[in-house]
Amino acid sequence: MLLLALGFILQRRRKRLGLALAMLGFAALWLSSLGVVGTSMLRLLEPPPATGADLKQAAAIVVLGAGRLHDSPEYAEDVPSTEALARLRYAARLARNTGLPLLVSGGKPYGGSLSEGEAMARILKLDFGASARWIEDQSATTAQNAARSFAILQPEGRTRIVLVTSAWHMPRASRTFSKAGFEVIPAPTSYVSRRDSRLTDWLPSAEGLYATRVALWELLGMVWYRLRGAA
Repeated sequence: MLLLALGFILQRRRKRLGLALAMLGFAALWLSSLGVVGTSMLRLLEPPPATGADLKQAAAIVVLGAGRLHDSPEYAEDVPSTEALARLRYAARLARNTGLPLLVSGGKPYGGSLSEGEAMARILKLDFGASARWIEDQSATTAQNAARSFAILQPEGRTRIVLVTSAWHMPRASRTFSKAGFEVIPAPTSYVSRRDSRLTDWLPSAEGLYATRVALWELLGMVWYRLRGAA
């Protein structure tokens, strides 16, 4: 969009340059909106699902927050987002199948009455029949999720963990938690790229643009964390 705007501004004085920038901006927007582009990028990020053998010898399950809906009218309180609910559902099932204790992690990066961790623990108990043994409610980033979770679990010797987060977020999250001192068993969920291809994937759509946005966010996040030494 910025390239399109710049091209429009320059086209009066430097017609060729303005036209080239406008065409480049249009092409970038078009390609970014294609489902085949976003899905292909996410496929590079999303690892295979966890297996039963992977979960053996773990000492705890850590599930990461994914935002909240502030003052949800039907619940009259802050509740986890749809993405966070998918993570909680999978974490609750893993906890039932393995008997491992749960840690939920997420603070108040955008304000609100409840932290992500508190909202997640509440939903786990009320809607999924699982209890969180630990609530980490101060973190605002994945790096802080890792550092603060380690501070809670390391004194108990629980440094081999099952990490639950969205599949597209797992590469960055698992590297960050490993850097913090954990031995990580990835348990990705909420896959985006595992569906069958459709003809409409070759047409621009909001869904395609969202998939590209998520993939670019994670790729840029991985680069940023490496530059900062966080992963």
